[in-house]
Amino acid sequence: MAASTGTEIGSPGTPVDQRPKAPRRSLGVVFYLSASWIALLVFFALFRDLLPLRDPEALGIRTREVMAFEGPGLNAWFGGDGSGRDLFARVVQGARPALILGLTVTICGGLLGTMVGITAGYLKGKVDAVTSILIDIALAFPGLVLLIAVRATFGNSMTVFIVLFSLTSIPAYARIVRGATFALAEREFVDAASGMGATKRRILVRELAPNIALPVLSFAFIGFALVIVAEGGLAFIGLSLDQVTWGQLIAEGAGDISNHGHVALIPSTVMFLTILAFNLVGDGLRSLWAPREVATQRRLRVAGEHRSSTTSAALHVADLHTTLHTPAGDVRAVDGVSLSVQPGEALGVVGESGSGKTMVLRSIVGAFALADVTRSGTVEVDGVDMLRSAPDEIKHALGTKIGMVSQNPLTALNPVRRIETQIVEPMMVHRDMTRAAARERALDLLRQVGIPAPERRLREYPHQLSGGMRQRVTIAIALANEPGLLLADEPTTALDVTVQDQILTLLSGLQRERNMAMVLVTHDLAVVKGFTDRVAIVYAGEVIESGPTDEIFVDPKHRYTVALMQSMPNLELPSHSALTTIEGRPPSLIDPPAGCRFSPRCSAAQDICSTEAPVRSGDDHHWFRCHFPADVTQVAAPTRREDD
Repeated sequence: MAASTGTEIGSPGTPVDQRPKAPRRSLGVVFYLSASWIALLVFFALFRDLLPLRDPEALGIRTREVMAFEGPGLNAWFGGDGSGRDLFARVVQGARPALILGLTVTICGGLLGTMVGITAGYLKGKVDAVTSILIDIALAFPGLVLLIAVRATFGNSMTVFIVLFSLTSIPAYARIVRGATFALAEREFVDAASGMGATKRRILVRELAPNIALPVLSFAFIGFALVIVAEGGLAFIGLSLDQVTWGQLIAEGAGDISNHGHVALIPSTVMFLTILAFNLVGDGLRSLWAPREVATQRRLRVAGEHRSSTTSAALHVADLHTTLHTPAGDVRAVDGVSLSVQPGEALGVVGESGSGKTMVLRSIVGAFALADVTRSGTVEVDGVDMLRSAPDEIKHALGTKIGMVSQNPLTALNPVRRIETQIVEPMMVHRDMTRAAARERALDLLRQVGIPAPERRLREYPHQLSGGMRQRVTIAIALANEPGLLLADEPTTALDVTVQDQILTLLSGLQRERNMAMVLVTHDLAVVKGFTDRVAIVYAGEVIESGPTDEIFVDPKHRYTVALMQSMPNLELPSHSALTTIEGRPPSLIDPPAGCRFSPRCSAAQDICSTEAPVRSGDDHHWFRCHFPADVTQVAAPTRREDD
């Protein structure tokens, strides 16, 4: 293949010490001040009995150390209350029950709420529907009434308060975790784990739980503060714990606030600063990870009967239809697509954004982003029916027969797992390899995809690699089990232009060396011109022209194909020449136009184009669907790349 035209950051030609480092995200001074305040409170709570503090219950009238309502000063830092007790010692005394209550409730409520939320968010369907209803009911119930009723019935011990507050905090944690799980469950690394045959329990524990730990932790700090607020509110109305708390101190000093304001204001200030500190720490952690909440459930249906084929193709697709059922209507995302790819052959799937290119690939592997989907037709990968076979057989095919390279390697890789784990796991699951053997093969794969210092890279996390190197890692993962079919969904979209050619050259070279079939989805005609054997032009969910790459570029027939080629930049034109564009936009696939779907944008369209769908013309070698095919012979022939 042709030599690369650019040098990737971190490639062998770049000194290691010159690689740009990812900027460190600072949490800010306010975060660290808040964390310091919390640490100070924890210190006083833990070591209160060892510190040289006055007895918080000692009455000043007896000890003569602190006068009643004594103001803040050197003798008593926070002053004294109405009985001459040292207010500083009593504030420190109140820190321990506040932290014990908050910490215990946060752990118990957080763990239970996380278990409920992550299960509902991943399983979806009826489990999620029932869980959501129960969460809504729990959140709508007047919590204060429940607190008062339980407190009055069972007393005011620490155990009663812990159980009560834990139960009332579960719905809030469950809702937060459910939303975060919805967003993560559709990530490529979760689909990959499912494709490798991982159980639902394993996916929940190993894939999802580590990724939601940070948002749960951030909310836990806020939940901690809410517990302190709730206890203080109950104490103010006389329903406090059977221990000294800040709420009690505020309630005791409220009656004398007009004459001796410090008795209530000082514990109020300490309580306010503590609540603020926990909230600021929680917000700081939350800024590192912002969960998205999605509320659509997935239902995957297959319609029609299987029509088996006798072809030896690595991929055989016949009359494939994919309908997405959305609130706005049924989207006919893939409408009657047929294509076939032989071993060692590269097929380019080309079209504008929104034409349905990526949906064709998703329909092959059954990966849809949170949608109610119906598929029909035939999809066979090395003889396996990807629509109707048993789930275990489909998962095995996804893990061994198909390799997939996605648009964005950053979302395809699990951010909290090392590169080594993500490469070796498919081999250990599907090929029964030992970890040592899988690691050796992982090193070999990293060398094959051109990653320098593979030993060190295996120990790193995705965020420590450049974009191009992350994409090389996803290619290594895709090739780990030596699949016969490689699906590449715009693999250079998220990369710098200087490394795009390197990745495409690498993919093409590996595909030819391994005699794999490859489907390369792209909107860039220049890519298919140099790296594919055949081309399928997709428009509005349909394949409207297909044939050998050379012939398509020399003699395109469909008017849309011609328009795509005319929109390619021509370096032979004078500088500042206006680029040719395709007027209009692709039609809505909820209600596509009758006849030829390109007719509203076609300059050669006539009446029949808007009323009658064109039939397939040409031959099996090069076919198209157009009433008035173009006769274009002036388009320059492609310059094929020669193998090195």
